[in-house]
Amino acid sequence: MVPLPPVLPGEIQPGIAGPFAGIHGNALIVAGGANFPDTMPWHGGRKQYHDEIYTLQLPSGSGGWKVMKGPEGLPRPVAYGASASVKAGVVCMGGETETGLTDEAFIISVAGGKTLITPLTPLPVPVSNAAAASAGSVVFIAGGLTPEGSSRSLWSMDTDDVASGWRRHADLPLPLINSVMAAVNGNEPELWLIGGRTRTEGDDTSVIRSEIFSYSLSSDLWTHEGDLTDGRRVMRLAAGTGAAVEDRYVVLFGGNDGSVFNRVEAILSVMARETDTALLARSRQEYIKLQEHHPGFSGNVIVIDTETGKCIPAGEIPGPAQVTTAAVETPWGIVIPSGEIKPGIRTVEVRMVKFR
Repeated sequence: MVPLPPVLPGEIQPGIAGPFAGIHGNALIVAGGANFPDTMPWHGGRKQYHDEIYTLQLPSGSGGWKVMKGPEGLPRPVAYGASASVKAGVVCMGGETETGLTDEAFIISVAGGKTLITPLTPLPVPVSNAAAASAGSVVFIAGGLTPEGSSRSLWSMDTDDVASGWRRHADLPLPLINSVMAAVNGNEPELWLIGGRTRTEGDDTSVIRSEIFSYSLSSDLWTHEGDLTDGRRVMRLAAGTGAAVEDRYVVLFGGNDGSVFNRVEAILSVMARETDTALLARSRQEYIKLQEHHPGFSGNVIVIDTETGKCIPAGEIPGPAQVTTAAVETPWGIVIPSGEIKPGIRTVEVRMVKFR
């Protein structure tokens, strides 16, 4: 597909991680996100948050991307929020700004080639890196990182009745960050929640999760459906993307298996406590080496059959796998825009995959 364009002609677009993404009518919408436009963070680079809104008309994208920023962009620069598409537009929830977590929620819609932002009741708590999905007019947000730590909460809002605000549902079995969630409208509408990570206060590293949970909308009940596998072994993945297919399957695209992430977490925890300057310098060099020689993220594509619970390997993502972005269900295929392909490194690629 058409890659993400520069914000202004002549500029370089490095790509963005943690954008809002969805579809309204025929318009693919990608908004916000963060990157390191100058240099990597381990060399002093500062993360930049963005307020741009990008739109692309599907299926052909022949008109190219339109870029809105400033008064036509988001209310403020934000990344790592949750988003899901409903008939009214793309519901954007929470995220992280330069000043910390946010509870803002709003709908981005497109009319006459212009974007419109409709404010919603703020979330009950500021949250980033949560999972989101929609079932009809109802949007759900699960887990994430709050000022009090990892969250187990599941909230919903009916976008046809926004005055009723947010409704709380049964808590998640685990406090999960960076999970993938999709709504499956089979015999009974369900949410399926896959992978993610947990990290409690005092832990030096996160636990990357393999669990698959389903949530019954009618009974307000979570069920452990087993573990994510590639057909042979259990897979632990966080920050991947996923989408529902044919009201029966959930497809998971890649993710972070934690093999390097956990080592980086451990080193950073040691550095936070270390007072010996020589040991601190050695740890810092090890940290930089891990980041700069990162192999990239898992490219596995796994199809989960929600009727049998079976995980079916479906090949690999071609090229570097994108994490910390969203998979957008469209009538023409699943679109994965931009995202992170190595620590600090984003991509401008926008991929579409079709299942048949």
